[in-house]
Amino acid sequence: MDLTLSRADYLQVVVGDQDGVVMCFGMKKGEAAAVFKTLPGQKIARLELGGVLNTPQEKIFIAAGSEIRGFTKRGKQFLSFETNLTESIKA
Repeated sequence: MDLTLSRADYLQVVVGDQDGVVMCFGMKKGEAAAVFKTLPGQKIARLELGGVLNTPQEKIFIAAGSEIRGFTKRGKQFLSFETNLTESIKA
């Protein structure tokens, strides 16, 4: 199956792992290339995409323990706060 897209940022995948690393992969010249990778931290329990309504969901939000962090599609952290919850955030 061939895909013909005019913009390269359509082909990006974000992955959060048990080591607390968030990685974003993009397609460049037909091959997967890392766009950004964060440093290890707490185990990531939830990863969601978000943004302004009726626009592409380009913000990456993760929950790790009782902390919420937000990243742009280029990997810049724009949000980080610790909640007062005693349990880990799962949803």
